[in-house]
Amino acid sequence: MRCRPLSYLRYAALAVTCALVPVAWAQGMTPPQREALNAAQTWLARVDKQQYADAWTAAAEPFRTSVTRQAFVEGAPKLRRGLGKVTARSGDKLAYVGAPPDPSDPSGAVKPGMKIAIHFTTKFAGDKTATEEVTMLLESDGVWRPVGYYLQ
Repeated sequence: MRCRPLSYLRYAALAVTCALVPVAWAQGMTPPQREALNAAQTWLARVDKQQYADAWTAAAEPFRTSVTRQAFVEGAPKLRRGLGKVTARSGDKLAYVGAPPDPSDPSGAVKPGMKIAIHFTTKFAGDKTATEEVTMLLESDGVWRPVGYYLQ
C-alpha cells in the first residue's frame, strides 16, 4: 500500500495543531483569568487535603452565607466518597459568568462581583475521573474566591 505525500502532510498538520491547542489556550489567558485559576487550584488543594474548615473560611462571602461551616465540613467528604486521592487535575475550560470585562473600558479591568467558572478534569486513584467546576468571584478586596463548587 502506498500513501500519497499529501496524506502525510495532513496527518502532520493535524498532529501539530493538536499539540498546540493547550499552549494556545494557556497563552490566551488574561491576567485576571490566570489569578482566578490559581486561586481555584489553591482552594481545591485545601479540599484535597481534607482541610474543609480552612476551605470554607477561604471561600467567598456569599458561599459562607449560603452554606454553614459545619454543613460544609460534614458535606464535602460525602461529595468525594469513594473517589480516593487526586492524582492529576487540569483546568480545561474557563469562562466569565455573565458579562466579561468591557473591552472599550479604558482600564480594561475586571470589577468586583465578576465571576469566572472553571472546569477541571480531575483524576482520582483507581483511574476514576470526574469534572469539578469551581466558580470564582472577584470580591471587593480584589481577591478571587470560590463561590460555588460542583463535582460531576
